Amino acid sequence: MDNLRDAYARAARGRKRSGGYLRFKEQAEANLSIMQQELLVGTYRPAPPREFTVYEPKPRKISALMFADRVAQHALHNVLGPIFERILMGRCYACRPGRGTHAGVRAVQAELRRALRESGDVYFLKTDFRQYFASIDLAVLWREIERKIACPATLALIEVFTPRTGRGLPIGNLTSQLWANVYGHIFDRWLVSQGVRLWHRYMDDVVVIGPCWRPLAALLSRAQQFAQDCMGLTLSRWMVAHYERGVNFLGYRIWPTHKLLRRSSVTRARRALRHFARHDDAAGRQRFLGAWLGHARWADSHNLLRSLNLSPILP
Repeated sequence: MDNLRDAYARAARGRKRSGGYLRFKEQAEANLSIMQQELLVGTYRPAPPREFTVYEPKPRKISALMFADRVAQHALHNVLGPIFERILMGRCYACRPGRGTHAGVRAVQAELRRALRESGDVYFLKTDFRQYFASIDLAVLWREIERKIACPATLALIEVFTPRTGRGLPIGNLTSQLWANVYGHIFDRWLVSQGVRLWHRYMDDVVVIGPCWRPLAALLSRAQQFAQDCMGLTLSRWMVAHYERGVNFLGYRIWPTHKLLRRSSVTRARRALRHFARHDDAAGRQRFLGAWLGHARWADSHNLLRSLNLSPILP
């Protein structure tokens, strides 16, 4: 029950004005007690999710669970998360305690600086997986799950949210984030088996750093074959380039000496600010800037903010 109460508190963060939370809250202890009994006897089943599509920066189908089912997923994740956290490598940054987007960006920049000092020249391989969440082979994923989980009841509950066959994980589910990281760990293990030392991964975005472009180009060819044969994935938007080109990773272009925002982020910001000005939407502008400036402040963005007349807003 303590786990369910903690899961309820986690699910409620940022959702305390939603109808699902307010309805659940009216009889919270009774609802948690009913959920506990259903989980214990194996009769729990989630309600059909609400599905919709977002188009920024690209079309993605989102699967939104009902609030009660979010509580169940948080309870499951509370148990499974620490187990799989122990197997993930330190160079994987997505959806993990103490890591995240900015930790990944800082690590790539530090690696570029270190490699440049040691070898005098640096190249990088940047790639990602095409339609990563939608392409995950569930049979392969389940082999990874069963490497660590043996409890039949826990496996049955996992199967309620994640079928054993087919392809694809629903974007928007907490367990999907965990399983996408576990699936990417297959690629991490392969990189290490190939003797790759300088690599970083954030979900499906991968950066490999080296002193020469030829080994990176050869690695790309082998990686494409491995991803296709063993993971059912296709590499896309790959690039082998000199560090002076700037590593395009997690919304930034990264050099050893500085970081800039990605051009697409700047373009979207200019478009959004024009939209808010046209519609005299001060509240919308403030909400947008609260998020976007938090992203921009991690880059060398002084001149950009001045060109957007935003420099007094950001210390």
